[in-house]
Amino acid sequence: MKALINALAGVLMLCALTPASAKDVPVQFTSGRAATFITDDPGGIITDFVKKYSDMPDAGTNVVIDGECVSACTIVLGILRPEKVCATPDAVLGFHSATAITTEVGKAPVIEHAAEISKIIFNSYPGKVRSWLSKQGWNGDNPHPEIIWVRGGQVRKFIRPCTAADLS
Repeated sequence: MKALINALAGVLMLCALTPASAKDVPVQFTSGRAATFITDDPGGIITDFVKKYSDMPDAGTNVVIDGECVSACTIVLGILRPEKVCATPDAVLGFHSATAITTEVGKAPVIEHAAEISKIIFNSYPGKVRSWLSKQGWNGDNPHPEIIWVRGGQVRKFIRPCTAADLS
């Protein structure tokens, strides 16, 4: 897992998926375990998410997805162990291929499909997520700028349902 995290961090230094404005809210479980509730996270710069999620296992943090987790946010599925992530009935996931933004002083940013990074991210997802995404038309190789939305019971096929203990 550390090798995957290091590879993602190294390869994705300048890669962005969407403008960053994550709104994760850290809270404390009554048992003293730290938890992060994702309620409205549109994604952002992939390296920021790799760092955030790769620091969580060491801190014993759990993640409760209780709203939208889109774009770079979804790599939580590839970085954290499944028992560290749960989904409420309000959880929504949004997947798409990665883009790279190149900037030069005095020029407009150039936005293009980042094939290698998309493949790394796609391959970091659990097998059942990759299989489902492939059936929706994205296999990690091809550009897929449109968001593939996952809602309701399908989310909980990928992520364990939250228990009362997760939410207390």
